[in-house]
Amino acid sequence: MTEASKDTKGGGAIARHRYLEVLHQFTMSQASLTAVDDICWNIAKTAIGDLGFVDCVVYLLNDEGSALTQRAAHGDKNPGDRQILDPIVIPVGEGIVGSVAKSGQLQLVNDTRYDPRYILDDNFRCSELAVPILHDGRVVGVLDSEHPEPHFFSEEDVALFTTIASLASTRLDTALALERLEAQAIELEEARSAAKAASHAKS
Repeated sequence: MTEASKDTKGGGAIARHRYLEVLHQFTMSQASLTAVDDICWNIAKTAIGDLGFVDCVVYLLNDEGSALTQRAAHGDKNPGDRQILDPIVIPVGEGIVGSVAKSGQLQLVNDTRYDPRYILDDNFRCSELAVPILHDGRVVGVLDSEHPEPHFFSEEDVALFTTIASLASTRLDTALALERLEAQAIELEEARSAAKAASHAKS
């Protein structure tokens, strides 16, 4: 449950209305985004942050499919602007996040003190929810959130994170493909420039 929903009097109906409102805002804001970082920060801030969760990190799988990098964050991991405090890289299969990337299945850990897979990042927290970002059955990244209290995340939170990951997956996959193409174009241009310079040096 979010901090907002815990503090809101009136129960689940109000919380669900807030969920739907934020999801609508998130969907509308995602529609105009094409850059990977813009999409990731929009997930962390517009979706997760606006709902009152204290922590969120968006991980993306590298091109080799061997590790996950932190591309956006909300909470203590985000000290300002688009900064990520001491970003870490998690190999696929390691930790809770790495396990999700390997299996493609979400993980809800109610008390990380009893889970040896837990990887300490900026602060120790007892609850962790990690949801895969899937496109055509393939893992693109992982949406991860932690909370200091054990047994914090509810079934509604799991459904919410799954929905957010699903809404972002197609646009994120397209943006990643474009990012790879742009990187390849830069490499090709650099290679051409180097070859041209070498040719001039010989003549």
